[in-house]
Amino acid sequence: MPKKFSIADKKKWLAQFENGRSEVSIAKSSKCDARTIKKGIEEARREQEAQIARAELLKHALVKHQDNLLESLREILASITLPSRDWEPLSWYHQGDSIFNRDVVSIESLHQPHALSTESQGSDAKTRTAKPILEQHLKRDKMWKHLEQWQKACEAHRAKRTALQLKVAVMLQEKTGCRMIDWDVDEKNRAIKSPFLYSYTTGPLLFKMLLQYAFGDHDVDKWQSRVVADTAAHCVKYGPGTILAEVPGKEVECKQQLLNVFNEVKSSPELNETISSFRNLESIMPKVRQIIEDILILELVPGHCNVCERLGM
Repeated sequence: MPKKFSIADKKKWLAQFENGRSEVSIAKSSKCDARTIKKGIEEARREQEAQIARAELLKHALVKHQDNLLESLREILASITLPSRDWEPLSWYHQGDSIFNRDVVSIESLHQPHALSTESQGSDAKTRTAKPILEQHLKRDKMWKHLEQWQKACEAHRAKRTALQLKVAVMLQEKTGCRMIDWDVDEKNRAIKSPFLYSYTTGPLLFKMLLQYAFGDHDVDKWQSRVVADTAAHCVKYGPGTILAEVPGKEVECKQQLLNVFNEVKSSPELNETISSFRNLESIMPKVRQIIEDILILELVPGHCNVCERLGM
């Protein structure tokens, strides 16, 4: 019965052959046929190539795994940004996610989790899949505590901004006695009887001017001087072309009431709390970003997860 040789023997033959020994010489020292040596060397070489291939596949899988984790971290980092100073969480139009939608602007909704802005939600499917794995890698990392603090601050800021928008909308209608509409000047508008305010011009103007005043970067007198009572056109305008209100015979009165709304809301708790919550975001943001950047600079996410186990790590 022919003698059987182990894979270890065959690897030894391969090493000897690659070091310059002939198959015949190896056969003599191993006391077997040269054809057995040749076949064994071929088997050992195939096994060696398979091991190299497996190692490369494993390396590629690990690199891809880390890339996904790092990308997930980068997406989180990209979401840690301040909103623009005049950001409006809700629309001034009556449809959709509107300030005039009672369901959207209920007291309960002001305390529900929301993304700070649509820009901050730009994670793709790959990142959303990687995030639970990232949580396994960084299970007890202080990053999560800071992220939770940031999210709560974002939700609080959004609620304050929405409350300010609601304050402006209510005050505008109460002070002027005009309802707010959002149709453009077209045939539908002819069926609407004056007086009325255009919600998508008047609302944003007052809201933005209030915020710019509160942030201290706007000349209040300058913008107020651009609000004009146009008695010939029966409207109130901002600048030469932006119509704020259609109020035949009450142009001067309406203009003054719009400015009165600004002067009253600029000292309101809603405006003060909006600015305070924004300052809170400003103070928290650098700490949250720094802790994520500290991990990214390593170019390796430490820890272990289910994927690592499957890869034999």
